[in-house]
Amino acid sequence: MRISILSAAHVHFDLFATAIRACADTQLVAIYDDQPIRGKEKAEQYGVPFMAALEDALDQCEAVVVCSENAKHEEMVLAALEANKHVLCEKPLSTTGKSAEKMASKADERNLVLATAFPMRFNSPAIEMKKALAGNKIGEILAFHGTNQGKCPGDWFVKPHLAGGGAVMDHTVHLVDLMRWYTGAEIAKVYAEIDSFLHAQYDIDDVGHIQLLFSNGVIADLDPSWSRPAGYPTWGGLGLRVTGTKGVMDLNGFAQTISVYTSDSVYWEYWGESEYAYMIEGFVKRIGGEETSLASAWDGVAAVKVVEAAYLSAREKEFVPLYGKMEG
Repeated sequence: MRISILSAAHVHFDLFATAIRACADTQLVAIYDDQPIRGKEKAEQYGVPFMAALEDALDQCEAVVVCSENAKHEEMVLAALEANKHVLCEKPLSTTGKSAEKMASKADERNLVLATAFPMRFNSPAIEMKKALAGNKIGEILAFHGTNQGKCPGDWFVKPHLAGGGAVMDHTVHLVDLMRWYTGAEIAKVYAEIDSFLHAQYDIDDVGHIQLLFSNGVIADLDPSWSRPAGYPTWGGLGLRVTGTKGVMDLNGFAQTISVYTSDSVYWEYWGESEYAYMIEGFVKRIGGEETSLASAWDGVAAVKVVEAAYLSAREKEFVPLYGKMEG
């Protein structure tokens, strides 16, 4: 399958490009970027044509991966869908629930795949946890405690008009999707405390604590903060503790690392499997009509709505209801 990448803005661009090239059924055929210098640099790195016009990149492919700034997702996704292309969009699907719903509805209308890039669904430790939970290893799920902390990425991530929000927008969605995937339940209520004090030079949220109540009564608390210092060995990580009626289970999604010490730095090299490669494979299979663990556009909508509710809760200092009535 011929795939174009629309924009090299996101820090995950190289993960997508490498995954597309690694998969037997996919070919990276073009890169588009509205910032030509950035786009040309990546096109040269991967040995593919740079397209200065979005339409030209769409003409080259059967499907696209959108790696733009969050605020530009809607424009690029809708253009791709109008051109009859399947889409895998970097998270968050959009910066507002209304925008995300518009994109998901358009994909349904045109009978095209619009998937949200939640690679943790293809992460081996996360998959094993799902199997263990489904097998009732710790009984009925009662609560989650999740962390998706990271370094402040800077660049457009700290510009509200491009990112739509800070750390809460950036890091909440992975955990929300993972917990929805594990429980099969929707989030009924959201409460959040959000602030900015770790990176005072930016006028955007960098810390947060989010509490969730699921429709089946499960509770959760999340820390999506940009709290890793600049000298931390890696960009961040994802952890999840699940408490059940028979025990507790811990997930570390990125423990397969080698510590490297140089004269002036410490860093981790990840040697584990590529969840991005598995996600690209899942994208191609979904286009071919196979069921996979790939997150849909509507999964992306659900995650965006939780983020939106978290920001509203932090402003109003109260719980924000989301979906329907509680079960039971």
